[in-house]
Amino acid sequence: MLFIFLILVFLICLQTPKKSLGRRLAIYYTSFLYLGITIFLYNQQKIDLSNWQSYFLLRFDDEKSAWISLSTALITVSLTLLFWKLFQSGYLKKVYSYSRKNWLIYALAVLLIFAGFLAYSSSRYAMKGIDNTSLDQILFTMSQPIRGSDPGQIINYMIDPLLEALLITVPLATLLYFATTCSFKFGSIYLQRQPHFKTKKVVVLGLIGLIFGIFLGGKEIGYADIRAFYFENTNIYDEHYVNPREVDLKFPKKKRNLVYIFLESMESSYFSKELGGIQEHNLLPNFADLAQNDGINFSHSNKLGGMLQIPGANQTASSMVAQTSGLPLRPSTSLNSSESAEENSAEYFPGAYALGEILDEQGYNQALLMGSEAEFAGRDKYFTQHGGYDIRDYHWAVDTGRLPEDYYEWWGYEDRKLVDYAKETLNELSQEEAPFNLTMLTVDTHFEDGYATEDTPDLFGDQYSNVIHDSDRQIAQLLEWMKEQPFYEDTTVILVGDHLTMDSDFFDSVDPDYQRSVFNLFLNTNKQKVRNKNREFSAVDMFPTTLSALGVEVPGDRLGLGVNLFSNQSTLIEQFGYESFQNELMKKSDFYNEKLMQDDEEGKDRE
Repeated sequence: MLFIFLILVFLICLQTPKKSLGRRLAIYYTSFLYLGITIFLYNQQKIDLSNWQSYFLLRFDDEKSAWISLSTALITVSLTLLFWKLFQSGYLKKVYSYSRKNWLIYALAVLLIFAGFLAYSSSRYAMKGIDNTSLDQILFTMSQPIRGSDPGQIINYMIDPLLEALLITVPLATLLYFATTCSFKFGSIYLQRQPHFKTKKVVVLGLIGLIFGIFLGGKEIGYADIRAFYFENTNIYDEHYVNPREVDLKFPKKKRNLVYIFLESMESSYFSKELGGIQEHNLLPNFADLAQNDGINFSHSNKLGGMLQIPGANQTASSMVAQTSGLPLRPSTSLNSSESAEENSAEYFPGAYALGEILDEQGYNQALLMGSEAEFAGRDKYFTQHGGYDIRDYHWAVDTGRLPEDYYEWWGYEDRKLVDYAKETLNELSQEEAPFNLTMLTVDTHFEDGYATEDTPDLFGDQYSNVIHDSDRQIAQLLEWMKEQPFYEDTTVILVGDHLTMDSDFFDSVDPDYQRSVFNLFLNTNKQKVRNKNREFSAVDMFPTTLSALGVEVPGDRLGLGVNLFSNQSTLIEQFGYESFQNELMKKSDFYNEKLMQDDEEGKDRE
C-alpha cells in the first residue's frame, strides 16, 4: 500500500508545478482519499491492519490487499488529475472567493453533512458490524463514557464508521466548494458562468445531507424499533412487575453460599449439533458434561439450550442488571456513570431492588470480581449501591500490587489471572462465618475473535473457537478446584452468559431459522424433578430462579418481571410470545421511568 502511495505522490508531482499551492493541495487531497479508502476497504475485508506486510507488500492472495491498493490508487489519481487538467484547460475556473462569513456558513453546511452521514455509518456499523445489537443497546452504550472500554473497539470505530463518514463528506464538500466558487464550461458552452454563494441554499444543502444521513441510519436500525422506543407506551410494568421489597422471602436456616459467574458472550450454540448447538465440533465439552450429568441447564429446546435475549439485557452491564434485579435496563440519563470514584454517589437505577440488596440484608459478604475496569457502563455504581459489593476489578489488581502499574491486556487482564484471583477471593470469603456471594465476570470471549494467549490451544483453526473452548476449560478447572474445598458442599454455583456474541462474522453460515440462546447452568442446588426443557425465558427470570436455587422460598414465584424457573409458573415470554414480549420491552413506560428509574420515595409520592 505505501509503495503504491509513493508512486501516486510522484505522479501528482510530475503533473503539477513546483512549489505551487495547487501541488500541495492535490497531494494532501489525494493522500487522504487513497490512504483513507484503502484502510477502510482493508478493514471491510478483515485484512490484518497490524501486519506490516499489509502496508508494504503487494499480496495477490485471498486477502485482496494488492487489488484494493491498485484499484484505489488508479481511481484516486485519475480523478485528481482530471480536475487538475480541467483547471489547466480553463473548463473549470475559480471566479469567486469566500469571505469570512462564507467560510463559516460553508463549514456549518459541511458539519451538517458529516453529522448526517456519521449517523448513517454508525448505524450501519452497529447493526451489521456488531451482531445482535438493537436500538436500546446503541443508546445505552452512547450514554456511557468510553473510559474502561477496550481501546481496540475505539480504533475499530475510527477506521470504520468515522472514516466512512469522512470519505463520503470530503468529496461532497469539495463539490459544494467548486459549485459555489467556480465557473464550469463544456466546450464553448458555460454550464455555470458566474457562481454565487447563497447562504440559504448552502445551509439547505447541509440540512438535506443531515436529514438524508439520518434517514439512512434509521433504515439500518429499523423504523419499527425507533417508533416503539420513542412514541409507543407499554403497561407491562404496571400489570406484571412484582416489587421484591413487598415479597416475604424465606431463607433456609442454613444459608447457602453463592458463586455467580457471568460468562462473556457465552451461547448454547457453541455446543455441537447433536447436543443442540450449531458447531461441527463441541466447543464446550466440560459445560456439556456438567449440564448432562451434574447440574441443571434450562433450555428453550429439548436439547442443551438457554435463555432468549431481550432488549435491556443485550450487553454486559444491562444483562448483569437484568439477571440480578428482574428488570431490563433502558437507556436513561440517570445511568450516566461517573468518571471518578468521588462522583460515585449518583444514584444508579434507584427504584430497583436487587439480589445483592436481599443477600446483604441476610448478612452475606459479597464481592464482584472482573478483569476489566468496573466503572465501565457504571457497573461499579450498580453493585456498590445495590448490595455493597467489594469491587475487585482491574484497578484493584493494580492497586494491591498483583499487577504492575503498566500492565494492560485486552480489557484489563486475562481470564487466567481472573481464575487465580477467584480462588484467592473464595479462600478469603470462606474463612468468614457469614455466607458469601462471589459474582465474577470473564472477558476473554469478548468480540472480536476473543483474546488468545500462547497457552490457548489451537484446536479448531480459528481464534474465536479456540478462545471459547479454552474458557470452558479454565472455568471447569475452577469448578474442580471448588469441589475439593470445604465450602463447596454449602455453595450453589451458577454459570450464565451475559448475552449472545457480538462477533458478526462467527455465524455467517448459520441457518436463519436456528434460535440462538444464552447459556446457563445451575450446580449444587439440591433441586429434583425440574421442568427444564422447552422453556422460553430471559435474563429477568434469573433473579427469582437464583434465590430459589439457594433454597429461598419465593411466595408467588415471581420477582420483578421474572419467574422462578424451578416452579410451574409460566414466564412472561411464555405468556406473551417471544416477539410480543420484545416489542413491549422496547416501548416507553411511565411506571418504569417514575418508579424504577427515579428514587423509590419519589415514585411513592407520585402514586
